[in-house]
Amino acid sequence: MLRPASLALLGTLTFAALAPAAQAQADLASLEAAARANPRDADAQTALGRAQLRAGQYRAAERTLKTAARLHDDSMEALYDVARVAFAQEDYRRSRAACRPLERKYRGQSLTHVCRARAFLVWNRSGRAFEELETAMAAGGDHFEAQLALGDAHRLRAAVSDAEQAYQRAIALDGARPEPHLGLGLLYANANRRADAVRELRAALQRQPNDPEIQYQLGRLLEGDEARRLLRGAVAGRPDLAEAQTALGQLELEAGETAAAKTAFEAALEANSRDAAALAGLGDIELRAGNHDAAQARFREALEVIPNQPHVVFLMGKLHAAQGDHQEAYEQFRRAAALAPNEPEALLAAAELALSQNRDVLATGFLDTLLRTHPNLAAGLALYGDAMKARNDRVRARDYYQRALQGRGPVDRAHVQAALREVSQAQRGGTRVRNATRR
Repeated sequence: MLRPASLALLGTLTFAALAPAAQAQADLASLEAAARANPRDADAQTALGRAQLRAGQYRAAERTLKTAARLHDDSMEALYDVARVAFAQEDYRRSRAACRPLERKYRGQSLTHVCRARAFLVWNRSGRAFEELETAMAAGGDHFEAQLALGDAHRLRAAVSDAEQAYQRAIALDGARPEPHLGLGLLYANANRRADAVRELRAALQRQPNDPEIQYQLGRLLEGDEARRLLRGAVAGRPDLAEAQTALGQLELEAGETAAAKTAFEAALEANSRDAAALAGLGDIELRAGNHDAAQARFREALEVIPNQPHVVFLMGKLHAAQGDHQEAYEQFRRAAALAPNEPEALLAAAELALSQNRDVLATGFLDTLLRTHPNLAAGLALYGDAMKARNDRVRARDYYQRALQGRGPVDRAHVQAALREVSQAQRGGTRVRNATRR
């Protein structure tokens, strides 16, 4: 017989094991039940309204939070909660309208000026926002919402140091809130400080588990099963979050889960019919299935939305390669690399295509360009080893393979290790080696 403590532990483990969709639905259903059971409980209504807002249920959130505000006698904080809905929708007119009840009842108060600042940030008028925030600071000193808005305003201007200071002051004022950590995560991600971004986003998620926005922002920075789990959680909580659906689709496709990828891309297009990445993802699925005409149609749709989207241009290169039009494939790969010089995929594909045609000189040209910007990229180093192996340059092939095993990013380690053994044995025996690109 299980003891009460054991039963509690079993319940906890079962709760933690729920699938993302079931978890998100269970959380929201629990809050809805509590709000129905306690219709005069302002806190229950507030908790439900905030959860509906996180889930992107804007009309329901506004209705619930207005009810909560009435139950709170239109307190300043409750009215500000109502305004958050308009901020989340990025609607300037509705944001200004949502701030007017604060202006009428709490004129001159710090939170009223923060509300106006948020509206100006929605309108992308950071100068006006800073004016309101300066007034807010003067009216109320250190206020959490003022410091949070100040951090967001500096982040939108890419002022890293100023944003950091504001977010850290917000954390000092209320360390339990997730928003400053989310803001820092976005700030560091935009500044290419991935490790710092991941740390802060994990801190945000710890404070607000199952928040779709936090799950999406963290998931898109990670790889593998953890990234997929987070993105599945994000789309379970917010099916209309097109960016999360697209990011999930890409990961599912990379994992070979074609059906799941297609479902995610189609869901993204339901939320945003002009999502170029989702259109390209569906085209990629068609390309992998050998349906070249269908793939080309999807890629053209994507390019109508964003004419020079680098990844779509890259996929067009892969399509031409699959059709045997190698010169056009090279042109598309070169174009994709020029459009996104920090992305390695196009140059890797071009080098691999050249090696498959026994054009090792052309391949090393692409790889030289690639390794100037990504000197430790494992996949590029491995391909360079293949090119040297094709030339029977065993010494350099061995060096590149060894560097590939120590390099960064994904690589077929089994292939590299086998090729390394082959060139090492051939070097000792003085024999020629086979062309490594013919696997």
